[in-house]
Amino acid sequence: MEYAKANLAANCPNLTARFFWQDLTREPAKEKYDLVIMNPPFHQGHAAEPGLGQAMIKAAAQALRSGGMLLMVANRGLPYEAILGEGFREHGETCRNARFKVLWAKK
Repeated sequence: MEYAKANLAANCPNLTARFFWQDLTREPAKEKYDLVIMNPPFHQGHAAEPGLGQAMIKAAAQALRSGGMLLMVANRGLPYEAILGEGFREHGETCRNARFKVLWAKK
């Protein structure tokens, strides 16, 4: 979380932001949020487990207020677009490189 704070302070110094560390897959959101930013894990140990990221996307959809946004970084080959389509009104890809993609979704 300290890196996120430093990054926003350097790039968006006038932005008012609050930071929370919460496992949304294990506990309900304490309130509804305007924005969730995440880089979900996709493995346990060495075994690929895209269901972890999918669970986090579902939890983010529940934690966002209407009109709220999800921004996430994911490995390029992970199948997250269908689950974004299920829980969000709109979704898309911002950019990608050979290894990663940045996805967005609007509640």
